[in-house]
Amino acid sequence: MSLFLRSIYITSGLSLLYIFLLYRSNPLRRLSGTTMTLSFAAGMCAVIPVVLWRRLFPLEPAGSLFSAYVNAGLVEEGIKFLVMAGTIWWLGFPDLAEPIDFVVYMGVLGAGFGVYEDFWYIFSGSYNVWIDGDAGRFREVFSAIVLARSFPGHVLFGGIAGYLVGHARFLRTWRARLAWLVGGFVLAIALHGTFNLIASAGGTIPLLTYCVLLVGVFVYLRRMALTRSPFRELIRLITKGTGEWPYPRSSVDYLFAEGFSWPGEGKGGMFQAFPLALSLLILYPFLVVAVYFVNRLLVWILPS
Repeated sequence: MSLFLRSIYITSGLSLLYIFLLYRSNPLRRLSGTTMTLSFAAGMCAVIPVVLWRRLFPLEPAGSLFSAYVNAGLVEEGIKFLVMAGTIWWLGFPDLAEPIDFVVYMGVLGAGFGVYEDFWYIFSGSYNVWIDGDAGRFREVFSAIVLARSFPGHVLFGGIAGYLVGHARFLRTWRARLAWLVGGFVLAIALHGTFNLIASAGGTIPLLTYCVLLVGVFVYLRRMALTRSPFRELIRLITKGTGEWPYPRSSVDYLFAEGFSWPGEGKGGMFQAFPLALSLLILYPFLVVAVYFVNRLLVWILPS
């Protein structure tokens, strides 16, 4: 039980760190903590149909191109996109006010998906060493697995693909939306498959290099999204008093949108830290345990 709880809290802590970075990634406003938590829970629940799919349709083991891009990339990203289409896509204003909101939500959804995957790798990978009772060997193995699982792969896949999906969400015609959605889906598969391929055959340094590259792409897309933000345009319009409002929704709606505190100062400090800490201590571990037992039930009902 000690190893079980330790694995849960370490993976929850890692996921919370990435969620906090995503939460702070938009300097113009703060998204609703409730919606962020729902995105995380949706991502974690997406693990269940992935496990069910793999019990019903077992595919090739890890290491091959097919496994990297189909068994991992296509299946996992496909299910995450279906979950996104049934939850985040239907959010209204102000939860979804601009494309960068989708970047954040899909990154958080990816964190929710990845936290259970990380937990399972850490717990199952160190369980036998834990049972043997060799404390020194256990610390070595446990630390190595935690380090290997600390790469925010699912966060970056979701966040980068979310830039294209967010753009699609604010287009008016379904033909244009579909093109950007398909582009986002294919991009997510490509990023995920390449990550798995490098992780299985390339080693730590190539994987770290790839993650740094993905972080660079994410930061670049974030900057592009912020330059086109309606909140930035609203600030410019009010301060300079010139120009036209180019967005279909009223500027007044954006001015009073939840999380946009300009020209005053937003609440910070313990007001932000307390709900995050509460989630870490109660909600996230509880969700990990719930998904764990659901997956164990599936394994028991559908033996391979």
